[in-house]
Amino acid sequence: MNRFFLNIMMLTSVLGAVSCSEIEDGVSDIDSWDIPEVYEPQTYKFTHPCLLHSSADINYVKSHLTASPWSDGYQKLLSSGYSNVGYKASPVEYLARLDANNWGKLNDRWQNAGIADKWYEGIHNNYTNFFKDCAAAYQLGLKWQLAGDAAAAQSAIGIINAWATKNKGILTNKNGELIDPNENLIMFQVHQIANAMELVRDYNSWGTSPEFTAAVNWLKTAFYPLCSKFLKEQNGQHYWMNWDMAQMTAILSIGILAEDQNMVNEAILYFKQGVGPGNINGKAIVKVFDDPSGSGEKLAQGNESGRDQGHNTLCAAMLGAFCQTAYNIGEDLFSFKDGRAIAFAQYVAKYNLVKKEAGDNYNTANLAADMFVYPESSLPFAEYTYGDKGTMKKISSEQRGNVRPGWDIWAGYCKAHGIKGKYVTEMAERWTPDGGGGHYGPNSGGFDQLGFSTLMHHRE
Repeated sequence: MNRFFLNIMMLTSVLGAVSCSEIEDGVSDIDSWDIPEVYEPQTYKFTHPCLLHSSADINYVKSHLTASPWSDGYQKLLSSGYSNVGYKASPVEYLARLDANNWGKLNDRWQNAGIADKWYEGIHNNYTNFFKDCAAAYQLGLKWQLAGDAAAAQSAIGIINAWATKNKGILTNKNGELIDPNENLIMFQVHQIANAMELVRDYNSWGTSPEFTAAVNWLKTAFYPLCSKFLKEQNGQHYWMNWDMAQMTAILSIGILAEDQNMVNEAILYFKQGVGPGNINGKAIVKVFDDPSGSGEKLAQGNESGRDQGHNTLCAAMLGAFCQTAYNIGEDLFSFKDGRAIAFAQYVAKYNLVKKEAGDNYNTANLAADMFVYPESSLPFAEYTYGDKGTMKKISSEQRGNVRPGWDIWAGYCKAHGIKGKYVTEMAERWTPDGGGGHYGPNSGGFDQLGFSTLMHHRE
């Protein structure tokens, strides 16, 4: 049986597990929600480049590159430290994202997992090599497309080939199972290197070369099966929205890169009717509200709103990338279900918007309440329970004001389509121009999203 339609049968068999997101009274139990519709696969047209950036996007930016804020965004790209044509890749044979206390030393855990022979100092955390190299490949790819920098294209291809040649995927135990669920979060980087490949596929016909084919096959064999398995099974766990978004964006990006209709449909249909919190029509959204401030817009409270704002803003960044990628192959997920994705981003933006008086380098732990543009009381909140995560009784103030790039994806779409988008636009303006890898610290939070949305998505 066709793999994709087998997936659809599996999804249909679990209808009733997830939800419509309206709450009448009391506390909502996300696990009791129902899926109200079943959507069918579509056939998509791939006119490359058509991942996060289309030819129209690139030509638009090139025609505005000497004007602000695009010129400011381009200077951000040049200053990142990851767009240098002399950048050298640091590929590893097996990627790992493991806790240092448990896996940082060669101990019984490695012996019991049957992989003691693979241990070396630092292997438990070597995914940092990947997120840095993916950021560099993408940024070099942008330089090729925007400035015609052939050396940048060659450097990006060198990074991609180095990983495709050496890497065999993610570290697993002797039974071929992931050692720790956190290894699923390595998938944040997969859509990034796929975007890099898309940006340089037209350099000297690299996209028709055996090297390109080998790199695509690497993504399909090393990462896609784990992503698909995660989404279908969820391992009986209550993973947060950002976990699903990492897998979905990886699958969608690999699918477009490889022109695989099944993969593309798998990701997009999961957004519409999946069993986990990547479903915008289900567990991703707790409730949709009218904005009590009288803006006339909708606000959608998300799955991680009661957890913390570091992850909530990550969801907004990843959801924006997912919707923009789908948009570039003709699927407008921004407008799906009356713009539910936009309403989600609006909610996140409104709560986290910080006044300019706070400066740009504040510590979120020290931000006073009067440093936010909108008070917490202006944000509606519905209590909800989420499996073993417990009951979320109020919006979380932890890491409120967290800064992540990507808001011009939302604001640019709203501008181009005549949508007010008050809060996403204000957030984009507050952080114009945004940067990317190299501008938001050395840890994963600074590299889990590509960034440079002012450069690539700001629209007049």
